[in-house]
Amino acid sequence: MRTLVLIALTSSLLGCTYEDGRGHHHQGSGGGSSTAPDPAVSTIDTGASLADMVPGEGVGAFAEYQAGGTWHIYTTCDTAISKLSCRWDIILSAASADEIFDFAPDRLESSDYLDWEDDRSVRMVTRTTTDFDGFFVEAQPGAPMLLDVYLDGRPEPRYIYWVGDGGLHQGSPTNPIELVPSAP
Repeated sequence: MRTLVLIALTSSLLGCTYEDGRGHHHQGSGGGSSTAPDPAVSTIDTGASLADMVPGEGVGAFAEYQAGGTWHIYTTCDTAISKLSCRWDIILSAASADEIFDFAPDRLESSDYLDWEDDRSVRMVTRTTTDFDGFFVEAQPGAPMLLDVYLDGRPEPRYIYWVGDGGLHQGSPTNPIELVPSAP
């Protein structure tokens, strides 16, 4: 599995380009606005982790889920190769307000943003270079989540990675994607 993840990340070294990102994607107060009318639904394997990623050498937004309701969302950029940074704007949303309890930063810098988007969504905006940037969300065990990913101001479902049904998923057919844990 680790080799599979490393190969997939290596093949995604397309680089990111900087735009000012002022064309904000979120509309209204619904949180996690969709660029697809019906988000694709996929299983995310409980307890599976993505490993062997080298920060600074690949572009990706990664989703992991642990038993008990802990979601981990984090990003990398290919800055060591491209010399550019990646501006990520990511929203993780539940179906209702009572399904997300709390969130915490993971390796964010003071210039990064992490907060409630609304009463059912958490939003991270970060400029990733040669490190990992991310966050943890404590949610209702087994609750599905919508993952909405933007890179440099554009929807970029092709850079979403997760493990589901025992295999690595590289890219989503829609943005957002609904991820359903395999076990609570």
